[in-house]
Amino acid sequence: MLAGTFYLGSAKAQERLRIAWAGGASSAPIWIVQEKGLMKKQGVNAEIIRVGASTMALQAMLAGELDVIGTSVTTLVTSRLAGADVTMILAIVPTFPAHIVTSKSVTDVKQLKGKVGGVGRPGTITEIGMRLALVRLGLDSNVDVRLVPVGSTADALAALSKGVVQFGILVEPFVREAEKFGYKSLIDIGSLNIPFNTKGMMRRMRRRMAIHHTGTVRFLL
Repeated sequence: MLAGTFYLGSAKAQERLRIAWAGGASSAPIWIVQEKGLMKKQGVNAEIIRVGASTMALQAMLAGELDVIGTSVTTLVTSRLAGADVTMILAIVPTFPAHIVTSKSVTDVKQLKGKVGGVGRPGTITEIGMRLALVRLGLDSNVDVRLVPVGSTADALAALSKGVVQFGILVEPFVREAEKFGYKSLIDIGSLNIPFNTKGMMRRMRRRMAIHHTGTVRFLL
C-alpha cells in the first residue's frame, strides 16, 4: 500500500480543486483516485484533467488555471531553476516504471555494448532512467553504448521498429506494443529498485488552495 497526504490548507467542503496529469502509466495513482471517488470521500470536488505535456500543465498552473499537477520531477527541477514558485507535495512513483526493450536475440545486457539506444531529450526521465539502469547493470552509458534522443515513448518505439536504434526505454502500454513487433523487455528497470521519485504532485508554493477543512487528501493504492 502506498499512501500519501496533501497538506493544502483549509476551506469550505466540496469546493472545486482542479488537478491535471501528464504522462502515461506512471499516472495510475491519479486515475485510481478518480475512479474510486477517493477525493469526494475527503470532501473534495475534484476536476481531474489530462494534459498533453508536463510543460503545458506547469504553465497552466502558473497561470492560475490549475491548482495541482501530477507530472515528472524533472519538470519541478527545471521550473525551480527558472525561478517558478512550485513545490512537490507528494511523490507517487518512487522509481522508474519502465523497461529496456530490445530484439529477442539479445539475452544479456552485456550484448548492448556497442549498440545505439533511444531515449528522450537530455535531462528527461527516460534519459536519466536509462543511464542509471545501465550503470546499475554494469555498463558505462557514456562509453559502452551510444544514447540518442528520439523523442516521446511513441517515437522511441517507432525508432526501434525502423532500426534507427537497437534498444530503447519504454513504458506500458508501449512495451506490449513492442512485443507485437517481435521485441521484448530485456530489463524491468523498476525491479532494480533505483531510488528516484519519477512522478509527483506539485503546486505553487504561495498559492492558497481551497479544499475540505480536514486539510488532507489521501491517495491509497
